[in-house]
Amino acid sequence: MVDISVVIVNYNTQNYLKECVESIYNCGFNLSKLQIIVVDNFSRDTSILNLKEYISKNRDFTDLDIVVNDSNLGFSKAINIGLSRCNGKYVCILNPDTFVKKDCFTNMKSYLDLNPNIGCATAKVLNSDNSLQISCKRSLPGIVNSFYKIIGLDKLFPNNKHIGSFNLLYLDEYAIHKVEVISGAFMFLRSETIKRVGLFDESFFMYCEDTDYCLRMNKQGIEVYYYPFAEVVHYRGKSANSHPFKVIGYFHDSMFKYYKKHRYENRLWREVSFLIMLSIKVKKYVSYFHLMIKRILKRYE
Repeated sequence: MVDISVVIVNYNTQNYLKECVESIYNCGFNLSKLQIIVVDNFSRDTSILNLKEYISKNRDFTDLDIVVNDSNLGFSKAINIGLSRCNGKYVCILNPDTFVKKDCFTNMKSYLDLNPNIGCATAKVLNSDNSLQISCKRSLPGIVNSFYKIIGLDKLFPNNKHIGSFNLLYLDEYAIHKVEVISGAFMFLRSETIKRVGLFDESFFMYCEDTDYCLRMNKQGIEVYYYPFAEVVHYRGKSANSHPFKVIGYFHDSMFKYYKKHRYENRLWREVSFLIMLSIKVKKYVSYFHLMIKRILKRYE
């Protein structure tokens, strides 16, 4: 019986993928109880080759499956391909540019085993300098907290319970607490949760698919928790850094799509939601312009 199925979607992460799988190998969890599924979105680098070379030298992986797509299908479609192959009691969705720390899986499994009311949880996700990656736990985007975030007010008052509610920085990062949204970099779910909620929405090519999934869990009364006694390092955006203009487009288009999909039924809030959607479109092109200016200035340095 497989305890944990790990699904990793890879796209041009070079050596990070191998290091991620190696960290799983060394995290202390019983490998015979572990299933690893790597879904590659038509990478043009050596990340899959590096992984295959590593596996050939480490035969202890009894259940590791590599699926190579013939095009870049996007994150959600690739995740769903991986989920369709999972056999574990639990499923861990894991980014390829992560490093799983010692006892992470053991502690996550023990916590959910002891708390059957929890349907999904995240570990404490760290930046490369071991600081908390604030996107790993947050609130669902609403009218008010989205407004504060878009205008940047949340950065001025990050620890304010009202203004900084989006990233929940007023909560103790060393304490367990219930949250509404966790990052797709590390999602630890019961297989029953996936059966109840369904697969990821494939209309989200990249970004916001985790927020959408958390909202769907929330609507079904499934509890989501932040568990800081298991840790993973996320080097963040390594597959996205090579295509900054595309990433800006994907990010803002997905945000727009999320708000359009989950617009409020109340007329007033629906109109306010429309203004937020409009501001997302404006911010997208401002971001394009800002990146273009940065590149021009860099040429003359």
